[in-house]
Amino acid sequence: MLAGAGFAQQGDPLRAVADRNDEISSRITEATKAIEEPEKALADLRRMRTELEQRMRWVERRASVQALGQEFAQTLREYLRGLPSADTLAAGKARRMQLLATASDAELAVERALHRLDDPDTVIDSLLAKVQPPFADEELPQLKRALSAALRQQRDLLRRLAGEQSQLRKTLNEAGEEAAALEKQADAARTQLTDLLFWTPAPPTAQTLAELVPALQWTFSAAHWQAAAGAMQAELARKPLWPAVALLSAGLLLAVRGRLRRALLALSPAALTVDRYGIGHALAALGVICLLALPLPLLMWAAAGTLLGAPESQDFVGALSEALYQVGRLLLALLVSTWLLDRNGVAVRHFGWDEALVAVTARHLRRGLAIFVPLIFLAAVNGLAHAPFANEESLGRLGLSLASFTVAVFFFRLLLPGSAVMRRLRAYAPRSWVLRLRVVWLAVLAGIPCGVGVLALAGYFVAAGYVFGRLIHSLFVVLGAVALYGLMALWVQIQRQRLAREQDRDESTPATQSAGLGAADGIVTQDDALPRRLQLDIAALGEETRSLLDFVVSLLLVGALWWVWRDALATLGAITDYKLWSYTDSLGGKEVTHALTVGRLMLALLVLVITAILVQRVGALLDIVLLQRLDMQADASYAITVVTRYAIAAVGIVSSSRLLGVGWEDVQWLVTALSVGLGFGLQEIVANFVSGLIVLAERPIRIGDVVTVGDISGKVARIRARATSVIDFDNKEVIIPNKAFITGHVVNWTLSNQIIRLLIKVGVGYGSDIGLVQRAILEVVRGNPDVLQDPAPSVFLVAFGESSLDFEIRAFVDSLDKRLRVQHEINREIARVLGEHGIEIPYPQRDLHIRSAPGAFPGNLRDDQ
Repeated sequence: MLAGAGFAQQGDPLRAVADRNDEISSRITEATKAIEEPEKALADLRRMRTELEQRMRWVERRASVQALGQEFAQTLREYLRGLPSADTLAAGKARRMQLLATASDAELAVERALHRLDDPDTVIDSLLAKVQPPFADEELPQLKRALSAALRQQRDLLRRLAGEQSQLRKTLNEAGEEAAALEKQADAARTQLTDLLFWTPAPPTAQTLAELVPALQWTFSAAHWQAAAGAMQAELARKPLWPAVALLSAGLLLAVRGRLRRALLALSPAALTVDRYGIGHALAALGVICLLALPLPLLMWAAAGTLLGAPESQDFVGALSEALYQVGRLLLALLVSTWLLDRNGVAVRHFGWDEALVAVTARHLRRGLAIFVPLIFLAAVNGLAHAPFANEESLGRLGLSLASFTVAVFFFRLLLPGSAVMRRLRAYAPRSWVLRLRVVWLAVLAGIPCGVGVLALAGYFVAAGYVFGRLIHSLFVVLGAVALYGLMALWVQIQRQRLAREQDRDESTPATQSAGLGAADGIVTQDDALPRRLQLDIAALGEETRSLLDFVVSLLLVGALWWVWRDALATLGAITDYKLWSYTDSLGGKEVTHALTVGRLMLALLVLVITAILVQRVGALLDIVLLQRLDMQADASYAITVVTRYAIAAVGIVSSSRLLGVGWEDVQWLVTALSVGLGFGLQEIVANFVSGLIVLAERPIRIGDVVTVGDISGKVARIRARATSVIDFDNKEVIIPNKAFITGHVVNWTLSNQIIRLLIKVGVGYGSDIGLVQRAILEVVRGNPDVLQDPAPSVFLVAFGESSLDFEIRAFVDSLDKRLRVQHEINREIARVLGEHGIEIPYPQRDLHIRSAPGAFPGNLRDDQ
């Protein structure tokens, strides 16, 4: 705007330049005043940083004394409340960015105006050219001198304005840097104060009990509730739109509650046929459940949002607003869980869960809600930022402890050996992991809430509240993962049943066409008249599909739990940073000492758990996602899966070892000992392991091959790291070391192809027509449908036996499974055909020739006579 828009007057150019100079002077004054705001903000930021540094130095000195008590905890809480909030810092940053953008644009305009004044003669000529009528020639020299002086003055004013704008921009940048430093320092202070509050106990005393009565009076004071009602009424008068929308929405949801419940029933598979039901109905049912659970939390959020406009001096109103908001979120999740487990909800109707088991769980959950929600609301009102410190240490602590014990009682009642849930689960799935590890689940699900309650009673209220909130979030994450698993399993079942129906429809099309007359005559069978319903059964899913679902859901669950607890590592630093032992490492030729902490140990265990899950589930993942798409043979897929498992296990073990500080230099002695042991007894183990890798790489045997190793014949079932399992023809599982397949003599009957030769021997009596016998046998062999014509079968006379003419039959079949059956059929037909032609199959014969001395035998006869 300063670049050229100011020369608008065409009658008097000198007057136009003078007006422009006055305008620039006024802008200089405005810029000077504009600097005052960021300079004051900069001074305030520097003062806040100085005060924060002084407070934190005092906190560090007091914390080093180790004599920490309730007064110190109260001071920490006041310091924590006094830290600049993120909203305040964000508003200041937005204001600075707005001023900085305006100052930057103005500075650019001044630079353009100064650049235009670099050639004043051109500017003067331009001004004079716009004057109509033009000046006389004798007036021009004096006018040009006056314009030149005015433009020099304008250049000086623009330079002053540029300096002021540069100073404004510099001040805004300094304030931004100071605000960023303050925000970083405040975050560090907030973390440090929270850590100290975590582990600064305030044990209960007689004063704590005495403070319960004032806390109750503060909570249920009629004056406080009247003040909250007045603040809400004032805010409603000022901003009535969104509260009115929330109130109308909640009223509408309550009015159509019956229709929503009927819609929930109408969306279930029992109300729809197989052809109509889809995964969208389950998702719609989840939406209906959310609508059924929404009215009360919606009203609580509307009240919380309305109370946010109350003055900050009203502590009770602020505490009530925060409590309504937090408890409203928790209540929504609890109500959604209750409707999910309802007998007409998604868990029973859509996921196919056991109705009796779910009904018992839902009943216990509803009973627990009536106690848990008021207690947690009481703890929230007295334990959040606006409540007095005495309320937090008395009534807030008591409410949180009782709420934690309520959760523990809920899980304890569910997992008792004689509870209805355990009895139903024992009848439904007697070998499930829930029953096998019932003691572990009971210790975890009931013990951890009890521990949180004890922690709060012991004086660690901040730590107890933090852990309790994260546990509740984790519980809902697990419930969400279970619902996601149910949705995924339901979708797989729907797709499979839809594919099965299409295949049945394709197969039954000819029969349907042939029966068209019957249908035209109005003959309808009972099966056709009844609509088919979707039968839900998770056990009907294949093992690979269940493994893939378990893998995906477990991975998402671990990620979600990490997201919930991601900031707990810094907060729980007193535990995770506890040093177990130290170890040294070489870095750049220097010895560096590292400490193995509890956090690194837990991370190493987490890596091992994830590795175990990956090793167990990666086979199904590869097979379903990748290998089936590549159309690979089963043996190649198995080899890739096994090698991938070995690689994942190796990476996981090495990663966890590095986290534990175990490097190559630490296990050199172990490798040396193993190398010595290889010469004594471990060489067979290593040889079998290496042989297993060779078998997987070269594939001389594959899963499903029929092999003969020594005197053992059977089908290959599994190829492990050390040995291979072979199922022999007696259905016994024989374990053969892998070394035998590499160094020994192995017969693989099905390696390159399945074609196998039959060698059948037949003997006929001497004197039989050889040509007739050959033709008859060959006709029988060729007449068998399972005998291959290429290679062609053959019959040969191979020997003159002691009692028969020996023929040998050579024929081929395309599968080892057909060998015995085809041999039986050929032998049976040969016996029949030879009998029809009168050809004898002789018994083994022996001719006995007795020789003796002349005259000896008759003499003996005479003696006998």
